[in-house]
Amino acid sequence: MDPSLTTLFDLTGKTALITGASSGIGVGLARGLAKAGANVVVTARRQEMIDQTATMVREFGGRSDAWTCDITDEPRFEALFDRIVTEYGRLDILVNNAGFTDRTALRHDQNSMKRFRSIVELDLLATMNGCRLAARQMLQQQPAGGVIINISSILGATASEFRASAYHAAKAGVDGLTRVLAYEYAREGIRVNGIAPSYFEGTEMMDKVFDAAPVTKAHTIERTPMGRLGRPEDLEGAIVFLCSDAGRFVTGHTLYVDGGWTTGGGFHQKPALWESELGRQDPNWGK
Repeated sequence: MDPSLTTLFDLTGKTALITGASSGIGVGLARGLAKAGANVVVTARRQEMIDQTATMVREFGGRSDAWTCDITDEPRFEALFDRIVTEYGRLDILVNNAGFTDRTALRHDQNSMKRFRSIVELDLLATMNGCRLAARQMLQQQPAGGVIINISSILGATASEFRASAYHAAKAGVDGLTRVLAYEYAREGIRVNGIAPSYFEGTEMMDKVFDAAPVTKAHTIERTPMGRLGRPEDLEGAIVFLCSDAGRFVTGHTLYVDGGWTTGGGFHQKPALWESELGRQDPNWGK
């Protein structure tokens, strides 16, 4: 292999901030950046959990700090950015990962505005604020520039029988935000992209769903073209590509890491009427 290819993915010396880095997807994203050589600051609400993530990052040789923050608290979130710049000198990468969903499966008219607001506040508005704070820093540092990654979801692009209308709406908003900010900052050295995972195991949010209703796990696997759930390690390559020079001409894009789910809108793995079994034509069809 030509060594110049591997240097495209090298993030040595870069400083990243990942929100929601206490478990699951956030840990997978941190691990990917750490493997590529980045220094990674991790934040979430639970100190003991992000301490474990920071320890893992340091095992790959990078510098890491774990600082708790409620990112819906605007002054605290802004102070976190100030602290990073003070202690690390600059911010090269922001990964807006923190979020949660509504697991009640209530129909929209049966749900409450209180629940809607809490989901939109974290999943969309805190992401908007994170982008604002990161862009402000990235524009003024020398050399200027950086990368913003917004973690979306396949549910930002599709409806689902799992309902959670506020989550769907918030993630669709994240997709729109990603596009417009990429457009705004394209000539100022800031790339803005998204990653949209499907249903992942090994994450606190989905494992609770699967444990409470195991039938949903089988249902989701059946409908994924690759025939399995995602895992946090499946995101490592995606985050490194989008944050490194390997993706230097990519902006405004949402990368679906979903085992093919969105290609068929979740209808895959159901044998069609003209198939005797999945993927095999029924020789008697039409006769």
